[in-house]
Order: sequence, then structure tokens, then C-alpha cells
Amino acid sequence: MYDLSVCLAGIRKDNWDRLYDSIVKSIGKYTFELIICGPHAELTQRLQKLDNVRCIQDYGAPTRAQQISMKDAQGRYITWTADDGWFLPSGLSKCIEILDNNPKEKKCVVTQYNEGMDEDLETGLLIPKDGLGSVEKGMYYINTHDSVKSEFYPDDFVIFNSVVLPTQYFKDLGGFDCRFETCPMAFVDFGARAQLDGIDVTLVGVIFECTHFPGDTEDHGPVHFAQIEHDQPLYTKIWGSPLIGRPNPLERIIIDYENWTEQPRIWSRRFRKPAKESKNNKSLTHSLD
Repeated sequence: MYDLSVCLAGIRKDNWDRLYDSIVKSIGKYTFELIICGPHAELTQRLQKLDNVRCIQDYGAPTRAQQISMKDAQGRYITWTADDGWFLPSGLSKCIEILDNNPKEKKCVVTQYNEGMDEDLETGLLIPKDGLGSVEKGMYYINTHDSVKSEFYPDDFVIFNSVVLPTQYFKDLGGFDCRFETCPMAFVDFGARAQLDGIDVTLVGVIFECTHFPGDTEDHGPVHFAQIEHDQPLYTKIWGSPLIGRPNPLERIIIDYENWTEQPRIWSRRFRKPAKESKNNKSLTHSLD
């Protein structure tokens, strides 16, 4: 068993080596595994030589891929991330220390991140991209956002965009609702369910830097349109008001972890051609130990 499982739905293979190196510097004395799920069948040549990195091939939507990446995680704690960024030195080790010193079973560390930063490869310094910089602290509270605020939780509930928590608790709660195609709304939904379940939240500073692709720029188009066309309406249907004619969201705190199997094996917004699938018709697994 590792101390931490770092899991992600990944499509940017050229960034994986940098992400791995950043985890090494961020986690310090603790052990970790990196699990990446997405359309690539293999890791980079360098990562193939490491026994703590796994690649799972799947052509489903990002939330389905994220859930798959976490289902066989072996760490005491688990976190999700993205492959357009990198962890800051000592950030993950601080999160693990906080959790180790918290005797509660339901606990997590919610971290902050900077978005829209690039790394100068020569100096290692962070450079603001397109005038963007640090995300303000208020951005982490659910009810400060009109698109996700709800009467079902108080104003101190935070968004679980970047979180470290016990692996077993994540799985016991059922992980993400994979009806959401993309991760942002799934993260908000999971965080709301966990906080309604009474999880103890510790909010810390920035431990992750990532790029920013506004709207449908770069490779963000499928994610952008999935959010506005599908995920936002679904979130509103679940957490909006009034309740007349629909289930009470307070009764779905725990969901079935295997709900990812009910979602399409091929995400047509990004993958246009049929993909070769495994015998169980769910995903292709390529383990490089």
C-alpha cells in the first residue's frame, strides 16, 4: 500500500513526465502511485520503467475515466488532478501530515491552486498567462458561484476541485456521479455529498499550478460544450429548487461506485471513431509494473 494514490483522466501525454517529477518533489518522504486513465495505451518511455505508475486505456468521458483511474487505487489516501499542471514542492506532504494527525474517519484536505500560469523552462519561474493569476479564496465556496449554488448546503461548503482524502471513504461514498460527462460539476457534486455526510474539511493554500484554456480553445472544446449543454442542466436538475417532481438530493449522498459502467464506452464529443475494446466491453487496462 502507498501513502497516496494520484489519479487522473489524462490526454496530454507530453506533460506526464513533468507531472510525475512534481509529485516526487511535492510528496517528500511519503510513497505514491500515479494512475492515468484515458485514450493512450501506453505511458511515456520514461514512466514505463517505473513500478508505481499505471496506465488504463478508456475512451469514455472524463468523469468516467477519472472514476476508473481510482477504482483500484492502493494508497491510504487519494487525490485527483489534471495533466495540464504540476504540484508545488512539499504541498502533498503537508496534506498527508494534516490527515495523519486528524483522528476522524471522515476527513479531507481541500487545497487551492493557481490557474493560468506557465512555467519558464529555463528559470523554473511561474509566468502569468493571458493576465491570469492566483484564484481568489472566495472562489472555493460553492455558493459564491451562481451556476452551482444551492439551498441544500450552507455558504461555508467548499468546492472539491483539489482534495486529498482517505481512499476508502471516497469509495464508500461511491466516488463521482459519472452521469456528469466532465469533472468540474462531478467534483462539486461529490464535495456537496461529502460535506452533507459530515466530512471534516481542512482548507490549505496553493499546492498546484495549472494552465487555463478559456471556452473552446486548445483541446478544451469538448469539455466546454459538455459542461454547458449537459452537465450544468444535470446539476441544476439534481441540486436546484424546487423539489416538486424530482428526487430529494439529500437522499443520494451515497451512490454506487460502479455507476461508471452505465456510461458510454466512447465519448463521442472527443472520439469520433470506434475504439478497440476489451472483452468485458468496459475499458482497456494496460498495467506497467
